[in-house]
Amino acid sequence: MTREELKAEIARLKEEHAALDKRVLEYDEQVWLSPEDQIAQKECKKLKLKAKERMAELTEQLNALGAE
Repeated sequence: MTREELKAEIARLKEEHAALDKRVLEYDEQVWLSPEDQIAQKECKKLKLKAKERMAELTEQLNALGAE
């Protein structure tokens, strides 16, 4: 990937992570969660973590390109 592609993908993942974070917070604010909501909340947390991990990987690649 080029530097521009890496930066664009990182920006997209940041937006995705922020949207998932908002959804998780909305679930956290509820007094009671149905079993379906609990599953959805866990899925949001998993996707949020995957986005964060992918951002870290891409940031490493971007930094490596800068060092070359």
